Amino acid sequence: AVALPSHQPMPLLTKLLFYGVLPIALPVVVSYKMLTDKSYRLTTTSLFSLVNGATKKPCTDEWYFQDVGLLHKLWSLPSAAAYIQKSADTSPDSSSSDNDDTPLLEYQVREGYCGSATQRCILKSLGYPANSIPDQKGGESKPDLWCEHVKQIAKESTHDGDEIETTIVRGSDVTYEEFLSTLRQGLDNPNCRICCNYLRSALTGFELSGLWKFHPLFFVIKLYGGHFSPILGMIEQDDKEEKDNPFIAIFDTNHKYNGAYFVPCRRLYDAVSSIDVGSKKSRAIILVEKKSV
Repeated sequence: AVALPSHQPMPLLTKLLFYGVLPIALPVVVSYKMLTDKSYRLTTTSLFSLVNGATKKPCTDEWYFQDVGLLHKLWSLPSAAAYIQKSADTSPDSSSSDNDDTPLLEYQVREGYCGSATQRCILKSLGYPANSIPDQKGGESKPDLWCEHVKQIAKESTHDGDEIETTIVRGSDVTYEEFLSTLRQGLDNPNCRICCNYLRSALTGFELSGLWKFHPLFFVIKLYGGHFSPILGMIEQDDKEEKDNPFIAIFDTNHKYNGAYFVPCRRLYDAVSSIDVGSKKSRAIILVEKKSV
């Protein structure tokens, strides 16, 4: 099992900003943008429709979300097994604890550290020593910056002789068929890992009922807050009518979601195609490939 993150208290200034300043300032800013910026208004309306639709039918309520049978199939796949470090000692005399496999996955230690946590998961699975990878931090919030930093970390790692290449595939730039094909190719490549930058609430909905979803902070986080996590694998659906809509396994770096879960590929495509209002670009999947030099 993946170890739960140790509790890290929120700094006082962050608390003041989060609970004092933002609840007052955000309604003013959002209202102003909605009134004066047509593009912002249309994007926000589209995001609200997407998340509200997911609220009516969240993936978390579906049978497949963390189905035991699907999880069993998942960990037999090479793409998922790459995130597990096999015990070096397999002799009959070794104790059971010595034979335990070690997950190379980890949860984010604090809100906003999902991008950094995903970098660590992916680099460890590619063979980079954990002690050569920086501790988690904030700031890895955009695909371009995420790629720049993951390549820099790999270059500075003690793991010599390899380099990292990254490819950003934005949801809005490809058709669903191209998106699915990219996932298949990346997961089939033993030297490739896939990072997913997506709007999780497009899969889970608002997750609170009533007027809570209109609270300024809650509203902003659910409509505008993207998330990073590694994609572990793909399981084909038994239903022939859903042959082009396989289940995609995501390891959510937020421990609240209990690790790996499944979502239909079409739902994930919608979550990745959602627009980031900050960059005005859609979110993306990122192929991270280790190249020998």
